[in-house]
Amino acid sequence: MSRLIWCTWTCAMAAAVLWLVLPAGAARAQSDPNDLAVIRSDRQTGFANGGWAYDRYQDLKKLDAHQEIVVADIKGPAVIRHIHMCRHNPKELCARGIVLEIWFDDAKQPAVACPVADFFGDGCNGGAMDFSSKLIECAPWSYNCYFPMPFASRARVILRNDTDKNVMDYSYVEWETLPQWDANLGYFHATYGRKCFQLTKESDEVLFDVQGTGHLVGRQFSVVTDEPHFRAYNVVMEGNNEVDVDGRPRALDYLGTEDSFTFSWGFQRTFAGLRAGITLVEHGSLNRLSIYRFHDHMPIRFNKSLRWHINWSQEKFFTGDPKWAAAVARGGCWVDYATVYYWYQTVPGGYQHAPLAPVAARQKTLLRSSQQPLDLGSVFEKMPVDPQMENTFASQQDMDRVKITGCYVGTHPFWIDRPQPKGGHPGNPNPGKQGILALHAAGPETPCLVMRKVALPAGKASLLRIVVSGDPYEMPGQSDFLLQAGVQVGKETKWFKEEVIDAGTPPSEENWKTLQYDLAPYAGKDVGIVVKISYGGRNAVMNEEAFVDEVSVVTP
Repeated sequence: MSRLIWCTWTCAMAAAVLWLVLPAGAARAQSDPNDLAVIRSDRQTGFANGGWAYDRYQDLKKLDAHQEIVVADIKGPAVIRHIHMCRHNPKELCARGIVLEIWFDDAKQPAVACPVADFFGDGCNGGAMDFSSKLIECAPWSYNCYFPMPFASRARVILRNDTDKNVMDYSYVEWETLPQWDANLGYFHATYGRKCFQLTKESDEVLFDVQGTGHLVGRQFSVVTDEPHFRAYNVVMEGNNEVDVDGRPRALDYLGTEDSFTFSWGFQRTFAGLRAGITLVEHGSLNRLSIYRFHDHMPIRFNKSLRWHINWSQEKFFTGDPKWAAAVARGGCWVDYATVYYWYQTVPGGYQHAPLAPVAARQKTLLRSSQQPLDLGSVFEKMPVDPQMENTFASQQDMDRVKITGCYVGTHPFWIDRPQPKGGHPGNPNPGKQGILALHAAGPETPCLVMRKVALPAGKASLLRIVVSGDPYEMPGQSDFLLQAGVQVGKETKWFKEEVIDAGTPPSEENWKTLQYDLAPYAGKDVGIVVKISYGGRNAVMNEEAFVDEVSVVTP
């Protein structure tokens, strides 16, 4: 490579990286601090630990329930280069229950206010695959952020635990000093938003609106829907992404959401690129999607305002479909959008973040169907009576004799002939049984239900017998779940005591649990039998798989 070409390439790379944080023209006024070949004796490297009070730094504040910790409190001028934190257990609770705040200078509002999972692109409440991009990263059991965050006088990086559980945390921040503050530098911002709405032919939803001067550099969406008409993200992936800049309508007009994220023909499979990625995509009864895109190659600049909205009314290919109108008329077509927008602005705060919902609502999928509990009486009323009293799942066809709802989408339920002596996904139960139903609840707010209907014999005392196991191979000693059996008589559900099912360790035939419940009060009646599998137990939420060998009615 000639010296001229080398110098030209080096200067171009330096300008490209610096352009991320500087308004137009500022790159000409300051050299690139990210140029690794430049020796800078006028800068110092800074480092701060947070959360880990279990060895050397026992005076560090722990991330206990309803507490916040200051990971770093930095004097400027300086620039934060890297923020690292572990992922917290239980993941489903902490992903949106722990909040990242970053405050700059003397601002009255934080520049960053986001649940940690969404900020780091771990979409749908911690459901994304591991991935690495230029600016955020979901590494194995950790998060990393590489957005440069310059500030003039002070920066505070804070983690807040909004949950009822104490969690173990280790976080740190890396930064370097600046010799002086450059007024052309922008302050990094990020905000979280959540919307649940009925997607109709007239929908035009505003997802982000900011006033001031700066430039947008990225966004992350988590989208969930249970509408059959929207399977494979049909219609949802469409919608013109219209960006109004400084009062100019549709200064940018992406003709399709997937195209605005640099993809085509929908969201078909996972992908992680430097600037765009699909880190979660599930098509089924519950459709889940997590996507990101960064505009560091060409930030979207604004001098007065920027407004991002998605307009479905102009999708002529879809609006004429009568099936869409029919789905809306029956009360369907609901979608759950959780978004994070990343931008730089001339002021250190000044953006009014939307208040966060309670932790339970943040965890939950906000769809109309998820807000309504399942009417077990109506379900059992429509179910046929199973002429066989016992169900030991001896064959895969025995799965057809039960109704199953609320399973983890894409993997469960499934049938196992014989357990295999290994871990992994999907998991395996303890050895010693043959013919097993494998289950996993959809999430912390959505239990899995196994239902069957039987006619109890008159004049005899019957027992409900359930034989069940956890997964002893993955997370040994920590795998457990909650099981609760019930009897449906007419419109009323009679629940028995909730049980903690521990997988046991080491794997053994003796770890299978046999539970029995008295059905004598219901002799001679047609009853519904329900087995509820839920997240929880004595240990952290780590491996909640359940394996059922039998759901039978027996007569002693």
